[in-house]
Amino acid sequence: MKPVPRTLWPLWAVLSVLLFAPFAVGQGRDEYGEIHQTVARISLLSGEVSFARGDDPDNWQPADRNVPMTLGDRVYTGSRSRLELQLQGGDFIRIGARTDLAALNLTDDTKQFSLKSGVASILIRRLSDNEIFEVDTPNAAVTFDRSGEYRVDVDANGYTRVSVRRGSATVAAGGGQIPVEAGEAIDIDGIDSPHYDIVSLSRPDDWDRWVSQREDRQTRTRSYQYVSADIVGVDDLDEYGRWENAPSYGWVWSPTTVAADWAPYRSGHWIWQDPWGWTWVSSEPWGWAPYHYGRWAQVSSRWCWIPDRPAMRSVSYSPALVAFVGGGPGWSASISVGGGGFIGWFPLGPRDPFNPWWGDRARVGYSSGASNVTYVNKTYVTIVNRNTFVSGGVVTGNIVRDRTVVSQVAAAPVLRGPIPVVPTAGSLHVAVRADAVAAPRPPSAVVSRMVVARTAPPPAPPTFQSKLPMITESRGAPVAPAAAARISVENRGRPQAVSDVRPVAEQPGRVTLSPREAKTGGAAARRAEPVTAFRGRPMATSEQPVSARPVTGQQAPPSGPPARQVAPPAPPAPQQERGRDRGVVTAPPERPVEARPQSEDWRQRVRPTEVPKAPAPPPASEERRRVVPPPENPPAAPNVERQRVRPVEPSPAVERRRDQPTAAPSPPPSPPAGLERRQAQPAPPAAPPPANIERRRERPTSPPQEQPPGLERRRERPTPPSERPPAGVERGRERPTSPPAPAPAPAPERRREGGQPPPPPPPQGQGGERPQVQRGRPVTPKPEVTKKKKDEEKKDERERKPE
Repeated sequence: MKPVPRTLWPLWAVLSVLLFAPFAVGQGRDEYGEIHQTVARISLLSGEVSFARGDDPDNWQPADRNVPMTLGDRVYTGSRSRLELQLQGGDFIRIGARTDLAALNLTDDTKQFSLKSGVASILIRRLSDNEIFEVDTPNAAVTFDRSGEYRVDVDANGYTRVSVRRGSATVAAGGGQIPVEAGEAIDIDGIDSPHYDIVSLSRPDDWDRWVSQREDRQTRTRSYQYVSADIVGVDDLDEYGRWENAPSYGWVWSPTTVAADWAPYRSGHWIWQDPWGWTWVSSEPWGWAPYHYGRWAQVSSRWCWIPDRPAMRSVSYSPALVAFVGGGPGWSASISVGGGGFIGWFPLGPRDPFNPWWGDRARVGYSSGASNVTYVNKTYVTIVNRNTFVSGGVVTGNIVRDRTVVSQVAAAPVLRGPIPVVPTAGSLHVAVRADAVAAPRPPSAVVSRMVVARTAPPPAPPTFQSKLPMITESRGAPVAPAAAARISVENRGRPQAVSDVRPVAEQPGRVTLSPREAKTGGAAARRAEPVTAFRGRPMATSEQPVSARPVTGQQAPPSGPPARQVAPPAPPAPQQERGRDRGVVTAPPERPVEARPQSEDWRQRVRPTEVPKAPAPPPASEERRRVVPPPENPPAAPNVERQRVRPVEPSPAVERRRDQPTAAPSPPPSPPAGLERRQAQPAPPAAPPPANIERRRERPTSPPQEQPPGLERRRERPTPPSERPPAGVERGRERPTSPPAPAPAPAPERRREGGQPPPPPPPQGQGGERPQVQRGRPVTPKPEVTKKKKDEEKKDERERKPE
């Protein structure tokens, strides 16, 4: 293989990210389509538990483990029966005997259930500011304000008790709402004219102790140190498998109680569930997390699951992470809609692209990778008869092993887009176990109860028979939530939820909720406030108790850890730092005016006689030149100010002389002449400015560089009269002899250079004696005089240079 040319390295890096993205980061939220609906897993059940699908509400069938419960689905527990539901993100709902629970709404950020009878314990691990979690009972709507542990009981009369062990909740009834804090319980009696009473929590009973045992099991789970906390079903992996560190994949999990020829996605069956379509339901007790998240790979001739790591910000539920074989022009020949044929699938590897068969992207043949990818697990394809696939038959005993069929199906291309296999009524069968008993039905008195809702729920799903024509017309594409809501409203004539709903406030602003008569020693009555909408969701009203479209908060900030905050851009660093000391820091940010360009107005703001008030710590480049802050100087003569405020552009002679000593970058385009002379002074302390600046500038420690505006203003300190620079550059380099101003000149300069008295002007090491010159003139000469004088001085300088 030829090496990748250097010019193609950026393209190769992008392709590597695309190919390895599934292995590195797993599935991100909304990666496979605009599906905000989610599911709750039936993780445990004991006794007689029945399940009614939202698209088949009159058919009560036995529930089973690992069945996904979504919008419109209902569960009912018989006597001495229990059920546990796990929700995306680590939340739990546990219901006891004779409990009727329905999912009014179930999305990433909106979870709304109806509880017509029985008991439900809710554990919320995380609740962002955009999420809502609501439980509606026959006479109250309970909204949980934050994470915590809650219990809701509904008695035979439909009255409600809400217990808050940890967290806080708001209970709404009769047009009013009451806050309930941790350690409190509230009783709501009555249907039309409810009364409330806030009491203390009762002692834990048998139900509370069972809930605590289940929670302790979740807390002791060791597998969460390798898996994202948002994935449910991980607590079962400790009991049924083991973890090992694979060289190529990191920590992977493998089941320990499987057959020798076992492979993923073989112990279970396929069901149809909108809006995802074909969904895998495993018959293995641990078969949730490894089949709806992560990938599979062969490690040492053994199947291992590669999970989404704990560093994942968010993960998304998938009905199955497999690739179906077939597709293209030859699909109808082997796998048809109305006849026989065979269907094959295999588990996706860590680097395999995923082709979703649901959502808008599936309709256009979206793929998360290139089309010419080699799938490493395609040789482990599982093939069944089409009738077994659509009827919900168990795969284990119906695998096709004929070599001719296997070779033909395995050679077919991987399908991209919807699977052109239309479901049947058998595709709605959820139970896998053969020993499932007859499903109990809730009593008619419970079924006929209405529930009070604070948030308007979306419409219930349409029946399977009403949406089957759309599925057939789209050749197996599932029905999206918006389309399902439209079909439901059209078929029923109005928006109708899975449970009959009435608003908590029949009339806006009217509160009929009142406290029960105070008992001796009881808590003081808490005033009920008028009920309001919660976190941007539509509130149920008497005109429209049910929304006509899906209800979700996807337009608000998503839940999960906050995004990384990006600091505002800092002003650009001064360019002169490239040629100065490496330890120099930029100007302090609290001086934003320093980034302004040099102008005449900018220079006027920094007078020679002004002293800054409490200046910020100077940069390191200035500290090298000025160890002690300059003292307050007496007012300088007016002519000094006129000399300092000179035109920006220096004379050409100055530019030529500055370019000669060193190879440093060219000087700034518009620095003031006075400031350039100040910046060119040598670093050694107590050295008066010499007349011959040429030799001094040959030192490598202070090449003429462009200075930041902040440093220039700091160095534009009031110049003592003894060192006041005249208008001409050469005159500024000469040593003054008599001050025109009344202030003592040498003292400020001595303090600036280190606080020691200056010695007499000795001969410099780089040249001969420096002649004493006359002090500068008090008035700036005219430009033509200055030019003539400069020419004369240049001639004199060349004559003195050999000395």
